[in-house]
Amino acid sequence: MSALPGGPASGALDALRTRLADSRGPHYWRALEELLEQPAWRNRLREAFPQLSQLEPMLDRRGFLKLLGASLALAGLGACSRPPQEEIVPWVRRPDGMPPALPRFYASTLACAGDVAGVLVETHQGRPTKIEGNPAHPASLGATTPAMQAAVLELWDPDRSQSPVHDGVAASWDAFGEEAITLAARFARDGRGLHVLSGRIDSPTLAAQRETWLKRFPGARWHQYEAVDEDNALAGARLAFGDPLRPRYHFDRAQVILALEADFLATMPGSLRHARDFTTARDPQSVDFSRLYVMEASPSLTGAKADHRWALGSAHIGMAALELGELLGMPDVHATQSSGLSARRLRALAQDLDAQHGSSLVLAGRTQPPWVHALAHLLNEALGNVGHTVEYYAPPEPWESSAQGLRDLTAAMAAGRVDTLLILEGNPAYATPADAGFTRHLAKVPHRIHLGLYRDETARACHWHLPRTHALESWSDLRAADGTASVVQPVIAPLYDSRSAHELLAMFMGDLQSPRTRVQSTWQADAAAWTAILQGGVIPHSAPPAQQPRVDRGFLAQVASPPDEPGLELLFAPDPTVWDGRYANNGWLQELPKPLTTLTWSNVALVSTELALAHDLANGDALELRIDGRHTQAPVWVMPGQAARSVTVCLGYGRRHAGRVGGELGFDAYALRSADAPWRCDGLRVNRTGANYALATTQRHHAMEGRAPVRVATLDAYRDDPAFAQERTPPPPSLYPDRPPGEYAWGMSVDLNACIGCGACTVACQAENNIPVVGAEEVGRGREMHWIRIDRYYEGDARAPRIHHQPVPCMHCEHAPCEVVCPVGATVHDAEGLNVQVYNRCVGTRFCSNNCPYKVRRFNFLQYSDLTTETLKAQRNPDVTVRNRGVMEKCTYCIQRIETAHIAADKDGRRIADGEVLTACQAVCPTQAIVFGDQQDSASAVSRQKASPRRYTLLEELNTRPRTTYLAAIRNPHPALEDDA
Repeated sequence: MSALPGGPASGALDALRTRLADSRGPHYWRALEELLEQPAWRNRLREAFPQLSQLEPMLDRRGFLKLLGASLALAGLGACSRPPQEEIVPWVRRPDGMPPALPRFYASTLACAGDVAGVLVETHQGRPTKIEGNPAHPASLGATTPAMQAAVLELWDPDRSQSPVHDGVAASWDAFGEEAITLAARFARDGRGLHVLSGRIDSPTLAAQRETWLKRFPGARWHQYEAVDEDNALAGARLAFGDPLRPRYHFDRAQVILALEADFLATMPGSLRHARDFTTARDPQSVDFSRLYVMEASPSLTGAKADHRWALGSAHIGMAALELGELLGMPDVHATQSSGLSARRLRALAQDLDAQHGSSLVLAGRTQPPWVHALAHLLNEALGNVGHTVEYYAPPEPWESSAQGLRDLTAAMAAGRVDTLLILEGNPAYATPADAGFTRHLAKVPHRIHLGLYRDETARACHWHLPRTHALESWSDLRAADGTASVVQPVIAPLYDSRSAHELLAMFMGDLQSPRTRVQSTWQADAAAWTAILQGGVIPHSAPPAQQPRVDRGFLAQVASPPDEPGLELLFAPDPTVWDGRYANNGWLQELPKPLTTLTWSNVALVSTELALAHDLANGDALELRIDGRHTQAPVWVMPGQAARSVTVCLGYGRRHAGRVGGELGFDAYALRSADAPWRCDGLRVNRTGANYALATTQRHHAMEGRAPVRVATLDAYRDDPAFAQERTPPPPSLYPDRPPGEYAWGMSVDLNACIGCGACTVACQAENNIPVVGAEEVGRGREMHWIRIDRYYEGDARAPRIHHQPVPCMHCEHAPCEVVCPVGATVHDAEGLNVQVYNRCVGTRFCSNNCPYKVRRFNFLQYSDLTTETLKAQRNPDVTVRNRGVMEKCTYCIQRIETAHIAADKDGRRIADGEVLTACQAVCPTQAIVFGDQQDSASAVSRQKASPRRYTLLEELNTRPRTTYLAAIRNPHPALEDDA
């Protein structure tokens, strides 16, 4: 950040700001004048700002102070929010007479954690504070992922790069522009030596710029690399069809689903839509209720929802699919080796799939080799699923194998053929396999340029680091997993001196179009159509048409058998929260419990109970992992349901230059990764080191302790006894008097049959309610501050357990135990049944927490909220207070949203309509598992759910009469396999 045009940021300015931080009002200028009267301070400022020294002789003391004050003010304004200079279109136009302080929403699109979805960005007076899903976007249908919710915190992250850096020294875009012109002129005739490295191209505008770039600089090379790629899926499609077609899955039409290590509910592209459609097909009230089979080595959220989940080594899953093809009578399909899966299970699965001809679905995950993906396409073709439960389309944007792109680039760098390398947005110095030697070869490149949000590992290895604009600050477009395209619309002007990838490429090519015009020209939209696109958030008719390809069985010659020796296999997976490491500096995602381990702030090596027993391992024990000369040390987590001989490590940790939040956490799994086998390697060796790591987990018990907080039955048992979940013995009479009814009776219902345990509700609640991050040490002490937690339970044999998830917010008990013990009346009941927390009354006795049987109240033992960092202040929701140390916090059913609806309804002289109030957790849920509303309205959605025979109350025997209730989960095991489901 520059205080004067061309002036560098300096320690003198930082020191001056620090000295003046406590000066307010009229004392500010007096304190400034006193400092500047000291010769030492004036000398430091002259050294930091030469322009100021040149002007000083022409100014008296008052003029000098005015100029310095103006420069400080302008520097501060660089971090203030303001609308973009170009016109943006709100999703819902503000009605006449509505106060400008009320939030406005803008439709945009986000690419997060390998997925693309439409969003609505909530802004308060130009400040983005919250992300909601766009219900008009077919890939989101109004839902978002945890990473999309956390994008707003990433925008306001104070560690983001603020200005260009050249060879470690602050620079300017003007200086880089001169170098860009020189480089462009040098490569104009023959682009040899000019290379670009980008991530996967999901943007049609970027794809068009790529084509223009390669024409503008003939001989140049463009490489694509993603640490978490879809190479195997696209290579498998090419094997099967001759072209890298992409699938569109229709889980709502599928009656029997087989997932071959495919986590379609969480980590596959399109997961939001997949989750909604999958839940739609599992409505207990409908005649048809789908059945899900999952084969996987390491438990996933999809496996947790399976009716049959079979733990199988990753290398043997393809063999199981071949055995299945044999049972289905498919010619030329033969297993070369046994998968180890019992014949009884395979027969039942084959019969189930064959009985649902045209309404079944087989899919493979990114960890499976290309021939398994091709086999899945062949199975779908043989079962008549193509055109029904799965369609295929040809993506207009180019696809290049990540592995091949990285291989070609590193070979060119090693051979000295790369003169200039432009790295767009990625962090390959960290997120590439150890044996690729990317950083070592990068040092040989004479001109290295990096564009990114942070001055990360790659930025520090380059000559130029250029700040990239955040997605909420820039114009672009993106194509979702189903092929639908939508516009990325900025909702705020860039906070810092940054540029987008589109602008950087345009700088080299002399393209003077504005970013908005560039995106608009991609779609050739006139003014009216463009306004409609920006307002609705979706580009009409942009999804490519479906094709009807035929599978070429020639790929069966590439079938590879698993190794004969029963050694250990090492598996890699993206981290459930920080993905490939790009979100390592996001405190919300670091502190979000990982869905199956409930760990925070670290990654681990997942081992099976059998392996733990053989090596005498317990959670946190340090294990040395060695494979093909690569090695690292990792803490162990014993994972129920893990395949016996499989060890899984998650990417994304061990960052060296992530920022103040994400640096030096966990271990670097890339140190074990191979460029030729990025997802699975054989021959892993493990050794105990004797050390032990303290891991921050939010749940230290696994069983339900005989209380059955989660209730579940098979579909047949439910149809025989729909009220199986309800208590047969009525609770004893209460000593509390009944409260008189109010105008409304707010309540919530959580459908455990729909909940997938993704944790999006936890992050949405954090964003909406200004909930602070506490850090690994405080989480380890049980002091996490989340107002809604996701409990995870195991049932059955630890080698093959059933996994359950249960969201637990404040229950808002009608007879609340917390209220009667508060000595200052800080927790009280309001007229509409809410258990309200009055923060300014609370004196921190914690009696209420001790008396709460659900343990949903949080006490901020320390000053967890950052009250000093300016950018973090701008992120917070102004409708919710920021709590200081020493008060109790908890879920309030988003009372600020209730009151907003109250005011609007009272002005119109009407009642609040059903669905007019959406709590933050309800709005974000991809499966609509959470329903909120007025229980007194018999026609409301929450009343209908509470009338369901599946309804039950958590710890009903305590007679607290919670307003939050649950619907029991339903499983649909195959009748022949019900005993081992």
